[in-house]
Amino acid sequence: MNRNEHAVHSILTRRQFLARQGLAASGLALACLLRGERSLAGSAAESVVFPLKVSENHRYLVDSEGKPFFLLGDTPWFLQKLPLRDVRWVLEDRKAKGFNTLFLEILDDSRLPSRDALGNVSFEPELDITKPVEAYWKYADTVLDEVTKQGFFVIMSDLWYGYGKGLWMHHVTPESARTYGHFLGRRYARLQNLMWMRCGDRNPDQRLADSANELALAVRQEAPHHLHTAHMEHEFSSADFFNREAWLDVNMAYTYGASYLQVTKEVQRKDPIRPVILGETGYENEPNAIELLPDAKKGDLWTPYRMRRNAWWAILSGACGYCAGTRLWRFESNWRDVLNVKSSQQAPLIRRLLESRPWWRLVPDTEHKLVMAGFGQWKQADWVAAAFSDDGSLAIAYLPRAGTIQVALDRLRGAVQASWFDPASGQYKPIEGSPFDNKGNRDFTPPASNAAGDGDFVLVLEVR
Repeated sequence: MNRNEHAVHSILTRRQFLARQGLAASGLALACLLRGERSLAGSAAESVVFPLKVSENHRYLVDSEGKPFFLLGDTPWFLQKLPLRDVRWVLEDRKAKGFNTLFLEILDDSRLPSRDALGNVSFEPELDITKPVEAYWKYADTVLDEVTKQGFFVIMSDLWYGYGKGLWMHHVTPESARTYGHFLGRRYARLQNLMWMRCGDRNPDQRLADSANELALAVRQEAPHHLHTAHMEHEFSSADFFNREAWLDVNMAYTYGASYLQVTKEVQRKDPIRPVILGETGYENEPNAIELLPDAKKGDLWTPYRMRRNAWWAILSGACGYCAGTRLWRFESNWRDVLNVKSSQQAPLIRRLLESRPWWRLVPDTEHKLVMAGFGQWKQADWVAAAFSDDGSLAIAYLPRAGTIQVALDRLRGAVQASWFDPASGQYKPIEGSPFDNKGNRDFTPPASNAAGDGDFVLVLEVR
């Protein structure tokens, strides 16, 4: 996330955000909301056996028993900024909504030095990453223990280099990174639910790349069960800079443009193949480089529709996970309201649809063997992302706007149950005449609008 860019627009977007959200919810109202949303948090979260590892075909993550793990993340980032009671509030809310992964930071990326909610500083001297202050790290331990108790997978930034003029990048060398990496690895080897994330909003020069490599190798020496990825500048992926590094386990895409463009490119990398996640895209009610979308202009804001469109585009283009994001990471005075913005309620619907089906078998329909016509134009906002399973049991297509698509039903192995899934509400609408014979081509036209008043729908075809 381009933190400098966010700061430029912070007053405007906060005013617009508050106008849309109204008064803060009471604690009682939130508790009721949580009880009502627990159905979105599938029991799969509680059954994950950490640590995670890369699947045999290198396309997704599995737990220690081989069960596929669909990664659905949110971005509280520097959670230690909050006192423990508020940390628990955030965790309970995200779990109730259905998130199973949190993107966090062990060091504050918004200021130097890094201070936690108790006033502890991370290092002494304050910018020497080889001299940790125990009180700071004890509170970080406490927060991570709370996260672990709730069953979350954690993608943890170890040292945020920073966008523009940078942040911690000015205070790291390969030698200090090695020392710091051994410290992190030893301290957190006890945790089974971690994936470490290098860099942070920065494409590294040689010194920074060497520092990232040394840090990664040191952590891996101390905690070989931890996974690793990297967060570059937007419009770049981890593999653009670290493709040849043995420590890179998961390739993170980061884009403010139409997500299928970058995700497709990364999924098609062959040397080597790695799982791909959409680790970051636009945040609701922020303007992050939104002009890169084919149907937006500079100054527009990311809306729930634009966010869920990028999410569905990414997943059906081959990503094995998606991270939603909001202004929550700022922890402004209205942060409890921000917990409940629409995008945070809608993102978990992706997980709910996929986890009840063999999503890990889906193969992107890049050659239009499934959606034969009506798939829109590449690089445009009407592009239809679709995928079908390698065993012919499932096919899914995301239509970002109203229109008719033609589908080859013979891609499925038996009678086809067809329904429309509303990505804004999670409701299904059976398609009249279903089940259909798995022969020939058939046109499908979604309802006029979904629960949010938008035109996007998901076509679900399955053999039962």
